[in-house]
Formats: sequence, C-alpha cells, structure tokens
Amino acid sequence: VVILDQAGTWLLTINGNVTGSHGFQYPAGLALDPQGNIHFAAYGSDTIKVFTPEGTYVRSYGDVKGPSGIVIDEEGYSFVAEGADNCLSIFDPQGNKIHTVGSLDHPRGVVLDPKSGSLYVANSDANTVLKYSV
Repeated sequence: VVILDQAGTWLLTINGNVTGSHGFQYPAGLALDPQGNIHFAAYGSDTIKVFTPEGTYVRSYGDVKGPSGIVIDEEGYSFVAEGADNCLSIFDPQGNKIHTVGSLDHPRGVVLDPKSGSLYVANSDANTVLKYSV
C-alpha cells in the first residue's frame, strides 16, 4: 500500500508481504480511526490489520471471512463487510466483535454518513445497496 500526499508525492509504503502476523494479503478496503491509525481489510488474510500513520504495525483484530470493506465511526467502532461470510460485523474500538448482521449477498463496500447516522452497504451479488441506521 502506497501513501501519497495531496500533490501525489510518495510519503510511505506499507508492505503487506512481510512474514509473521504483520503481513496481509489482498487489501480490499481501508479506513482511518479517530487517532489516525490505518485499518486494512485484508481479504486474503481474513483479518483487519492496524498500522500507525507512520507505517508501524499496531495489532490485528477480527475473526472475519473475506473482509471486503471497512468504515470506522467517530467513536472508533468498525463496520466490516465480510464478503466470504455474507454478513456485516461491528467491532468496538478495542477490536471485539459486538454484533453481526447476516443474510447479505457478498457485501463489498461500506460507507457511513455521519450527518444522518446511516450506514450503506454494497450488497454486490444482489445488485442492491442496503441502508442501516446506526
């Protein structure tokens, strides 16, 4: 993953091809938490990987299957689309799974509208976009 500034100048590369638990395969989504940490939905690694803005590995969380999208609210709660498990999982700021919404059809991207409190999920195989109140 390459991080650029607004002018397109290279700032940092976070390499997921490292050995051990820090690596990730097929990053499918990313989001910033309130502290500025970067959360990667690592589809091929079935986990969420967290790095500082400087690229230092912090932790992993989530017992997820094929995370394909992630969004984080202003309180630090993560909403993760699990494409391989056909659900949306919600994690508290410490990375504990607190709720799962099932019966989706290969969800992909997720977007949170902080003004309305609505969460939108691209339900790709059903060709629909779902709206939830959070």
